[in-house]
Amino acid sequence: MKKRIISILFLLNILIILTSSGYSCTTFVLHQGKRLIFCRNLDWYSGTGLAIVNQRNLEKVAIVNSTEKPVKWVSKFGSITFNQIGRELPFGGINESGLVVEHMTLDETVYPSEDNRFSIGAFQWIQFQLDNYSTVEEVINSDTLLRISDTDSKIHFLVCDRSGHTAVIEFLNGKMVCKKGKDLPVPALANSTYEESLSCYKNDGSTLSNPSLGHFCTAARQINYVNSVSEDSTIAFGFKALNMVSQQLFTKWSIVYDITNMRIYIKIFETPIIQGENKIFLKQPPYDPTTKVIDFKTFDFNCSATAKVFDLNSNYDNEVNQYFIAYSTDINKEFIAKAFTFYKGWGLDIDLKEDDLNSLAKYPESFKCSVTK
Repeated sequence: MKKRIISILFLLNILIILTSSGYSCTTFVLHQGKRLIFCRNLDWYSGTGLAIVNQRNLEKVAIVNSTEKPVKWVSKFGSITFNQIGRELPFGGINESGLVVEHMTLDETVYPSEDNRFSIGAFQWIQFQLDNYSTVEEVINSDTLLRISDTDSKIHFLVCDRSGHTAVIEFLNGKMVCKKGKDLPVPALANSTYEESLSCYKNDGSTLSNPSLGHFCTAARQINYVNSVSEDSTIAFGFKALNMVSQQLFTKWSIVYDITNMRIYIKIFETPIIQGENKIFLKQPPYDPTTKVIDFKTFDFNCSATAKVFDLNSNYDNEVNQYFIAYSTDINKEFIAKAFTFYKGWGLDIDLKEDDLNSLAKYPESFKCSVTK
């Protein structure tokens, strides 16, 4: 089964490589008084996806090639993540301690060569961090334990913890490169290296040929303006800033993590509908759709409880906790199939066989709860 899953992840990595230069997602962190929020735009092909409640005390083994040494762990923290290609492979999320991890694509990424460390895939690396750590320093220090083994993916990360400590984590020339503290004067990230982005902003460089640099510079200016608004207006200001770095029809999700109050605010800008084999119909919501709100504090993250998920494209708005439903392998399979059908509908030559789909959908069935009911 793992061999099939690895082949699927390889296909996804190829997809990311083909599209990374054209889709400039943006993330940034805003401090306003005692309020701390983390903002994220997903600029991508598809807006399908699930918000997933990930449980603590689950025993897991990473998906890696048979020649690699997979990392094994028991999740310490519960989390809520946003997933498009299946449970355990999130695009980003937040855990019980207030740690947020989000990814951006980066063409310059080169992960470490094989060594004695444990290995893990790039998207599962996000889940590992949310499962295990509460601080940015712990995330950075995990580099001594494990390495990302995806040879073809191109990803870097913006990470923030509840204390407000923030870091950019990149893998350049085979090594982890971190920017934090004084080396991170602008807590933002798009799809260029942080060094290039910061240089462009400081030197008022040209952004005409690189939308990523333009989005970083816009986010940087908005970070400077946040002190002009009240704490009560911080969420609205975050969405306004995300709108300023939006790619219009290509922006699928705008997410604001209210780390201070452990609430997540989400705007969904597309409802994709599959009609027949590989035929896609897009239902565009209003320009400024109603916000969906997830209150983190009301969920039971014990592995003995029922895992829950929420369809991001559902018609429910405002407080949506009550609309989370029980997770199942069938639901996981349904949304993986939707994502890959959508990719193919855009003309990307990605063939997901039924056996591969079933293997990826069933992977979470291998998790074991280490707490007796």
